[in-house]
Order: sequence, then C-alpha cells, then structure tokens
Amino acid sequence: MAMIKQKKSALAKATDLLANQEQSAAILRRKLLARKYDAAEVDEAIAKLKKYNYLNDEEACRRQFENFYSEGKLSVRQIIVKLIQRGFDKNFIEQLIPDDSDEHERLAAENLVTKKFHGKTFDRAKAWQFLAARGFSREIISAVLNVE
Repeated sequence: MAMIKQKKSALAKATDLLANQEQSAAILRRKLLARKYDAAEVDEAIAKLKKYNYLNDEEACRRQFENFYSEGKLSVRQIIVKLIQRGFDKNFIEQLIPDDSDEHERLAAENLVTKKFHGKTFDRAKAWQFLAARGFSREIISAVLNVE
C-alpha cells in the first residue's frame, strides 16, 4: 500500500525556502501562494518568521545591496532594479545609496570596460552600449570613455 505524502505546513516550507536563499517577505509570500498554501496560513507563517527575526527585509536588503555594491559589477541603478525585483521597498533601497556613489559608478564602469575590452583599442559606440545596458548614466559613460 502506497503511503500518502503529507504536505508540509506553510511555516515549514517557508523555513526550507529561507534556508536555501535569503529573500524578501513579498517573494516568500508569492512562492508559498504559488505552491497553493492558504493565504491566511502564509500570512501567519511570515508573521512568525518576522517575530523570531528569521525574516527581516531591511537587513536582507542592506546585506544584498552591500554585496552588489562592493562587487563593483553593477551600476547603482541596476542594483536598485535587482533589489526591487527581489521584493524590497524602493524607498528603503534608495536610502542605502552612499554619498560616494558617483565615484563608485565611475570606477565600476572603468573596471567593466577594462575587463570587457582587455585594454585593446575598442569601438567607443560598442563600449557606450555595453555600459548603458548595465545602467550607467550618460555622465559616467562620457567620463569613462573620455567623450566630450
């Protein structure tokens, strides 16, 4: 006789999901609802996780912002978009942007161009397109490519 597999509670599933990857309450809620958990059970599970500080959107957002920022591979604009896609609040994310972000953007853009084009002469139009696609502003790109 085959045993019937019992469905985990929303809290147990949420804990499993968080053990695999840090995520926002909004994304966690979306994933649980997609797995056909009852909305009230999902809300209760998320409330418990927040109460015991297993789920803290502000801390998770701060950590992820700092990781992306220190990697120096993305523009601040791109970091903001990524974090919004991960369910974090735009207003909170914008508070995390440091005062030196323009200098950071310039250095990140320079590093990306150097890596992509390996110091060889490159087509400025392609380099411009490459940086623009990564969310860098016109001012930063102009400064990096020495375009007037």
